[in-house]
Amino acid sequence: MPLQTPSPTPLDVLVIGGGPAGATLASILLRHRPQSRVRIVERETFPRFHVGETLVSDINLVLDEMGAYEAVAAAGFVKKYGATFRWGLSPEPWHMIFASLDELRPVDAKGVQTAFTWHVDRAVYDTILLDNARALGAEVVVGAVRSLLEAEGRVVGVRMEDGTEHHARFVVDATGQAGLCGSLADRVVDPHLQNIAAWGYFRGFHFEPELNGTWESSRAFIVAHEYGWSWYFPIRPDLVSVGVVMHRDDLQGDRPDARFAAAIQSCPELSRLLHDATLVPYAEGAPLVHVIRDYSYLSSSIVRPGFARVGDAAGFVDPILSVGCFLGQSGARILAYGLRTLLGGDPRLDEATVLGAYADHVLDTLRAFREVTWFFYRFNERPDAWWGEARRQVADAGFPSQAHDRHAFTAFATGFAARRSVFREPNGMFGEPFFEDAFRRLVNPAAAPPPPSRPRLKSSDRPRLLGRAELRASAVPVDGSGRMIPALRVEVHTPAAHGGDALVRRLFVPRSMAPLFAWLDGNHDLASLVRRLDGTLHLGIEHEPALVRYVRGVVEGLVERGLAER
Repeated sequence: MPLQTPSPTPLDVLVIGGGPAGATLASILLRHRPQSRVRIVERETFPRFHVGETLVSDINLVLDEMGAYEAVAAAGFVKKYGATFRWGLSPEPWHMIFASLDELRPVDAKGVQTAFTWHVDRAVYDTILLDNARALGAEVVVGAVRSLLEAEGRVVGVRMEDGTEHHARFVVDATGQAGLCGSLADRVVDPHLQNIAAWGYFRGFHFEPELNGTWESSRAFIVAHEYGWSWYFPIRPDLVSVGVVMHRDDLQGDRPDARFAAAIQSCPELSRLLHDATLVPYAEGAPLVHVIRDYSYLSSSIVRPGFARVGDAAGFVDPILSVGCFLGQSGARILAYGLRTLLGGDPRLDEATVLGAYADHVLDTLRAFREVTWFFYRFNERPDAWWGEARRQVADAGFPSQAHDRHAFTAFATGFAARRSVFREPNGMFGEPFFEDAFRRLVNPAAAPPPPSRPRLKSSDRPRLLGRAELRASAVPVDGSGRMIPALRVEVHTPAAHGGDALVRRLFVPRSMAPLFAWLDGNHDLASLVRRLDGTLHLGIEHEPALVRYVRGVVEGLVERGLAER
C-alpha cells in the first residue's frame, strides 16, 4: 500500500481505519453514490494480521452489495457450511447448518447463495476488502490519527500524528477494539462477559466429520471444557486456528499461554484433532500463542454531530457466535445508507434522525446478541434452551411462526434475523406486502408476499394493545437502494408480573401511521380503524385494499407477539 499525499479536495466522508467495517462503509457508499469523496486513513500497512477468522453466511449479501463477493470467493478460503457445538450436559455434538434456513429465507433477487461462507485468513480477507474500496474510488492514506477536530460542537476532521489535517463533512471511527482518541473511556463494559482469549495456529491438524466436517464441507467446531470453551477451524489448507476463551477471574495467576496448552490437553475432541499437529507461529517473528481481551462493551457515544462509530469501535459482544465481521460490516452497510441519504440532501430527514436510527440499530442488535450470549454462558446445559432464547430475540424480526426453535437459533447465529429485521423494513417486518399500491414506490414492487401464517383478524375484532407504545421519528434503509426513508419507530413495552417492563418489541411503520396506535384501545374494529386512518391520510378509494392489508398485518403481528389482543 503506497503512501499517498492527501488531496486538497474537501471530503464527504473520512473513515479512520481500513478494516472490514471501514472498507465496507466506503465501498457501499461509493457503489450507491460514486461521486462521493471518501478517504480512508489506516495506521498499518496491509496485509496485516488480525483475529476473527470465521464468517457467518449472511455476510455474503453484504459482500455482494459492496462488490467484493467474487474476489472473496476466488481467494481460496476454506468453505464453511455451519458450526458444530459440543456444549452442555449432553456429550453429543449438535449442528448449526446454514442451509437449514433455505426453506424459510426469501429468495434473494440477485441469487446470492447463503448455504456456505468461509473461514478466512484475515490478512488476506481484509486486504481484499480495502483494495475493493480503493478500486471504487476511495483514497487510502497511511498514517495515525492524533486527535479529532471540532468546531461549534461538531466533528469536522482529524489531525494526524505528522501534523497534517483532513477535513470532512462526516468522520467515521472504524478503529476496532483499539479505539480512537478517548473512545476507550466511553465504553460501558459488561460486568459478566469479561473474557480472555488465547489462541494459536497448528499444522498437521485433522477433520472428524461429526465434529468439523470435511475439507469439502467444513464447519467451525465449538467445544466447552473445564477451562472455558474453544474454537477450532482452518483458515487455510495448511493452518488451523485454535482458541481458548476463559473468564479473566479463572486465570488465578496462570499465564494465558499455559492455560491454552492445558485446555487443549484436557479436551478429548481437541486432543484427537491435534494429536500429531505442531503449534507454529502465524508468521515469522510472531508469538506461538496470542492473547486478547474479549470483554463485551458498548460505546456510550456511537454518534454525535458529524461523527459515528462503526464495527468494534461501537461495541463488541463475544466470539462465541463468530459474528464479529458480520456485525461490523452489516452495521457499516446501514451507516453507508444513512450517509448517502444525508449527502444526497433528502429534505424529509435530518442528520440527527438518520444517525440516531443507525445508533438504535447498533444498540438493538448488539444487545440482542449479548442476551443470547448471556443465556449461553448461564445455561450450559441444553441446546434447546439456547434455541428457545434465540427465538425470543428474533420474534420482532418477522420470523415465521411455523419455524421451530432450532431454526430460530440458526437464523440468529447466521445473521439472517439481524439482517431481515432491518433490511426488509418496512415491507418485510410482518412478512406482508405492506406497501403495495399506496406505498409501492418505497419498496420492490415485484416482491411476492409469503403465505400468511398468523391468526387472521376478523372484521369484528376490536384489537387492544397490552403494553405502552412509545413512538418517535426514525428512518429505515430500503434494501439494495443505498438510501434511508422516513419511518416511525414504535416500541411496545409489555408489563411484567412483578412490575416494570418485561419486554420491549420494536417495529417500524410510515410516520403517517402514528394515529393507529392510539386507536388500538379495544374500542375500534378493523373497519373503523381503516376509516379513521383513511380520513387522516386521504389516500383515496383505490388504495383502500392496501390500507386494509397494512392495518391487518400490523395488528396480527402485534397479536402473534403477545403485544395486543383481539
